[in-house]
Amino acid sequence: MRPYLAVLKDSFREALSSRVLWILLIGITVVLVLMSPLGFKEIRSSKLRRVSVRDWPILMAKIEDQAQRDGPSPARQVRERLRPEFLQKLAAAAEQSPGEYTSEIVEQVVGEINRVIDGPSLYSAAAWENVSLGKEARELIDSGAADRGGAETSRLNRLLIEAAWPSEFQKGRKAASETALVYLWMEGDPHPLTREQSEQGVKYYLQWFVYFGLGVFGVFASILVTSSIVPQMFEPGAIDLLLSKPVSRVQLFLTKFAGGCIFIGLIATYFLGGVWLVVGLRFGVWTPGLFLAVPVYLFLFAVYYSVSALAGVLWRNAIISVILAVLFWGFCLGLWLAKVQYFEQYKIAPERFVKIVPAGTSLLAVNELGQSFEWSRRFGEWQETFVSDEPPAKFGSFFLPRQLYGQVYDERGDRILAGVQGLALINPLAPAPPLLEGKRATAWTRKKLNPLPLGVLSLMTDSRGEILALSKGAVFKLAPAKPGRGKKEEPAEKFVRLGPEPSLRLDSSASAAINPDTGAIAILNRGSVTLLEQDSDGKYNRKAEKEFAGEKEMGVVAFGGNRVAVALSDGRIRMFDSADLSSQGEYRPFGDNAPRFAASAPGGRWISVLFHNRKLWMFDVQNNRPAGLSFVGQGDISAATFGGANRLLTADRATRVTQVDLDPYRVGETQAPELSKEQTIYYYGLMPLYGVLPKPGELNGVIDYFLSEKSSIQAGANPQDMSDRREEVEISGPIWSSLGFVVLMLSLASLYVWRTDF
Repeated sequence: MRPYLAVLKDSFREALSSRVLWILLIGITVVLVLMSPLGFKEIRSSKLRRVSVRDWPILMAKIEDQAQRDGPSPARQVRERLRPEFLQKLAAAAEQSPGEYTSEIVEQVVGEINRVIDGPSLYSAAAWENVSLGKEARELIDSGAADRGGAETSRLNRLLIEAAWPSEFQKGRKAASETALVYLWMEGDPHPLTREQSEQGVKYYLQWFVYFGLGVFGVFASILVTSSIVPQMFEPGAIDLLLSKPVSRVQLFLTKFAGGCIFIGLIATYFLGGVWLVVGLRFGVWTPGLFLAVPVYLFLFAVYYSVSALAGVLWRNAIISVILAVLFWGFCLGLWLAKVQYFEQYKIAPERFVKIVPAGTSLLAVNELGQSFEWSRRFGEWQETFVSDEPPAKFGSFFLPRQLYGQVYDERGDRILAGVQGLALINPLAPAPPLLEGKRATAWTRKKLNPLPLGVLSLMTDSRGEILALSKGAVFKLAPAKPGRGKKEEPAEKFVRLGPEPSLRLDSSASAAINPDTGAIAILNRGSVTLLEQDSDGKYNRKAEKEFAGEKEMGVVAFGGNRVAVALSDGRIRMFDSADLSSQGEYRPFGDNAPRFAASAPGGRWISVLFHNRKLWMFDVQNNRPAGLSFVGQGDISAATFGGANRLLTADRATRVTQVDLDPYRVGETQAPELSKEQTIYYYGLMPLYGVLPKPGELNGVIDYFLSEKSSIQAGANPQDMSDRREEVEISGPIWSSLGFVVLMLSLASLYVWRTDF
C-alpha cells in the first residue's frame, strides 16, 4: 500500500509544479473576492400588485359577502373606504362576467385597494378580534402606527388585509417585500420580488455560474493541469525506477489516474466551498446540493481525463494528450448540440403531437406549436389543416407554444372548435380569446366566431354532444343565439351560463375533466376536488367537494365511470369514488415525475395518465387496479386519446399515431409518415451514437438538479399549466453511460501498459 501512496504524492507534486494550476488557484481566489461584496437588500413594502393576490374576483367577492354581515369586520372596514363609483363598476363587471375581471378592472381594483392602504388606519380592535395577526402587525399596533399615519400606517394596513384573507395571497407574497441588488456601497433599483423569488433567481444564476465555471472552464483547465501526470510516468528513468519496485504496472497507472482525479476534486471543493460560503453569507441562500456537484464534476472530468490518460500511455506526450482530450470534448459538445439543441429543440419537439382528435372519419392531431394536421390516407402523410392567419411564433431554435382551449370535435355540426390564447409573455393584457371554427365542408378552414367566456380554462363536449366551456367562474354552453332587435349583426351562437351558484373561484392552474357518459364535471383547484352535476334543467350544481389537507400541488384530473383520478405534480395519482369522493387508493408509477395529461374512455372502464417523461399509465376501473399494459413507444409517448370504449390512440416518435385495442390487448393500425432525411439521421444515426457515448452535457443537467432540487425544467411559457411542456432531467442514464466509457478507456490503457515492455 505504501508504494501506491508514494505514487499518489508524486502525482500531487507533478500537478503542483504546473503554472496553469497556480494561475487557476489565483483566478478562483480573485473571483471569490470579487463576488463577496455582492448581495441583495430586502425592502418592506405596502403596495399591492396584480400578482400579489391569487384571484382578485375571489378576494373582492369575499369582501362584499362578509361586509353584509352584522357586526364589525375587516371586510366592512375595507368596503366602507371604497368609493361608490368604484363599487358600481365592480357590480357591473360581476354581472357581465361572473367570477372574472378584465385586465382594466383588475388594474382599477389594485389601485383602489392601494388607495385604501395609503389612507387612514384600518385597524379596529373589534373588527380584527377574531383575526390572527402576525408579529410585525402587533408591533406596529403597539407602537401607535395606527394613529400616526404615513408609511408605517400603510404597512400596517397591508398586513391587516393579508391577515384577514391569508389564503387569497400568493405563496411568498404575504408580508410582501421588494428586492434591490447591492454591490459594496452601490444599490440598484428595487424590484417587486419576494424573498422566495429572489432565492430562486440566485439559484438560477448559480446554476449557470457553476456550469461555466466548472463544466466548461474548470474541465479545460483541469485537463491542462493533469495532462503531464501520465506521460511523465513513462519518461526514461522515471518508469525504470517505478518498475524496480514490487508494484503492479496496471495498479501503478490507475493510481496515477486516481491521483489526478483526487487533486482536481480538492480544487473543485475549494471553488464550490467558496461559492457556497459567499452565496450563503451575502444572499442567505444555503444550498447543500452545491457540494453534491463536486463528485458529478469530478466524474465529468474523469471522462475527458480517461481520454487524456489513454493518449498519454500511447504517445507519452503531454501536448498530444491535451489535444486529443480537447478534440474529444469538442466532439461530445458538437454531438450534444446536434442532438439536443438542434434536432430535439428545433426539429423534433415543436413537431411532436400533444393531442389527437378523432373527428368522425378523419383523424386530426395538434403539435406543440398549436398547429393542426389531418392524416391523409391517399398520400400517407400528415397535412396541415385548421389553418390560422397567425403563424406560430418562433425565435431562433426556441418555440413559444400557444395555450389551446380544445380542440374538440362537434359531431352535430361536423366541425372542429377551439380557442387560442394570445402569447401571454408578449401581451399579458390580451382580451378573451375568440372561438375558432373549422367545418369539414370547408376543409377545416379556420374562422373566428364570437369570443369565448372571459377566463376560459377548457373546452369540453358532454354526453349529449353539447359544447361546454369552463371558465374561472362558471360553466357555459354554446347555444343558438336568440334574434336581437338591434341593427347590429348578432352572432349565430353564443355561450350561455349554466351555473353553478355561487360562482366558482378557480385559479388559472385549475384542471377539469368531464365524464363522457354522464356529463358530470370534476375540477381540481388549489388542493381541492369539486364535482358538478347537471339537474333536469341542464344547470350545473355542486355535488361534492373534498380538500386535501396540507396539499396544494397542481395536477391534472380524469373522470370515468365511478372514479375520479387526480394526478398531482409530485407524481402521485389518487383515486376517489365519484359518489362521495372517498379515497380509493394511491399510486406512484414513475417516482416524482409530474403528470401532463389525463383522460377517460367512454363507458368508464379505462383512465389514462400521461407524464412529462412521456410514459403512459393506465388504470382499469372495472377491476380497480392498474392495467399493467406495455405500450408502443413507452418513454416517447407525447399524446394519448381514447377513440372508443376499448380503443386508445397514442402518439410517439413525434408524429406516429398508433391505435391500440385494450382488452384483449392488440396493436392495430399505425399512421406514420415516411421519415425525412433529418429524422433518419436523428433516429438511426445520432440516437444510437449518443446512446453508447458518454453524455457530459447531460451531467451538467445532473448538477442543475442538485442545485434546483427539481426533476424537470420548465420549457413552456406558462408554469401554472401542467400541460405546458417540461423537460425531465435524466440522472441515471448520463452517469451509467459515462461510467461505462471511463471503464473502457482505462481498460484499454491498462491492457496496453500490461502488454508493453517499457
